[in-house]
Amino acid sequence: MPTYFDTHAHYFDRKFDTLDGGAEELLNSPAFQSAVYGVINAGTNLINSQTAVDMTGKYSFMYAAVGIHPEDAQGLPDGTPMDPDTTLSALYDWVSDADRRKRDKIVAIGEIGLDYHWQPMDKDLQKVFFEGQLDIARRVGLPVLIHDREAHGDCFETVLKYPDVRGVFHGYSGSAEMARELVKRGWYIAFGGTVTFKNAERVRAVAASIPLDHLLVETDCPYMAPVPFRGKICHSAMLPYVGEVLAELHGVSAEEISRVTTENAKKLFDL
Repeated sequence: MPTYFDTHAHYFDRKFDTLDGGAEELLNSPAFQSAVYGVINAGTNLINSQTAVDMTGKYSFMYAAVGIHPEDAQGLPDGTPMDPDTTLSALYDWVSDADRRKRDKIVAIGEIGLDYHWQPMDKDLQKVFFEGQLDIARRVGLPVLIHDREAHGDCFETVLKYPDVRGVFHGYSGSAEMARELVKRGWYIAFGGTVTFKNAERVRAVAASIPLDHLLVETDCPYMAPVPFRGKICHSAMLPYVGEVLAELHGVSAEEISRVTTENAKKLFDL
């Protein structure tokens, strides 16, 4: 059975607490570990980024991304606002020490980006956090995990301002044309459970257009479970269902999708 590298997961999410034994029992299960080569546990604010880092110490296959999600840029879950200067300074202090990064298994800045779906929103504040984190990534030489929801043009224009930064557009929902331009610039494009959805013909068409050497897989778990698990808590061991669809789209075997996406992840995150 092919094994996959999940480039975007959130195993600190409280939804996992609803499972028997929680995330810990799942991550330690032989069935899970036989299906999963690696996992990037991605934070969305400085608090759960630390939790993501703490979890990586328990699992040899897990690495961390730390950063501020565009929704969290509006304020913490308890409503506490975040000052950009203070928060970005704290993030830089955390990731600028190479020895600390290695100890904490931090391999990326993320999840960062723009999200224009939820109302109310402060676009200007989101952009301050987004550009500030792209600049941190540039300064410390880390890749980024980009969240882009209904903000394709602004996300694209923003990353163009930082030509030395590379990374992945996760859960990609933009156009094939934009993906083509990103790939030209060295970016990777990741797909998850959405490619298995019945009404996702457009996403599948875009996925089929991505060169294999710039393709990644992800879950965004515990969300976006693939068919036939829609409505259930998603996890990395479900990635073979994503891999099978991508294999069909590209006219290759699932084993080849597993191999190439794993190699792409190792290259991007310098593993």
